[in-house]
Amino acid sequence: MTRRPVAALLSGLLLAAFLLPPTAGAQEMLPTDRTDPGHLRPPFSAYEAPQPGREPRPRRTESRRVYALPQGLKGLATFDRTLSHLCQRGAFLQEIDGLYWAATPEFRYGVAFSGGANLVDPQNRRQPGKVYFFRNQDSRCSVWVGDQAKLMPHHIGG
Repeated sequence: MTRRPVAALLSGLLLAAFLLPPTAGAQEMLPTDRTDPGHLRPPFSAYEAPQPGREPRPRRTESRRVYALPQGLKGLATFDRTLSHLCQRGAFLQEIDGLYWAATPEFRYGVAFSGGANLVDPQNRRQPGKVYFFRNQDSRCSVWVGDQAKLMPHHIGG
């Protein structure tokens, strides 16, 4: 026998093996009605149902102007380089960007208070009696710090 007929015979046998339906082991397959339907559920749920007997607290998210500063931040707040770098890294920022804000002729600044209102401060850098003004809460973030007592004449009650 030459090589060509042997190669043709082998390729024909391989083709037949792939085209014929498998008979051995077909009876060993489990029917799908015996599988547990629980495996089809997602592994976790993003929604957490409220606990029985407790109503979920609505979260206030509308923005509110808290300071009117017609002369801007000059003389009322100073730029803080350290807090600005922390803000750019996401380590000192507003909980909700612009929830509280201050109006100046040039810009609208986000506001957070040293008491923790609208402030995320995992490194505990806040100081008592201070107000923090944020501009561009992203990689360009800049933070100004002012004394709350000095800013009280500009506070808008509500």
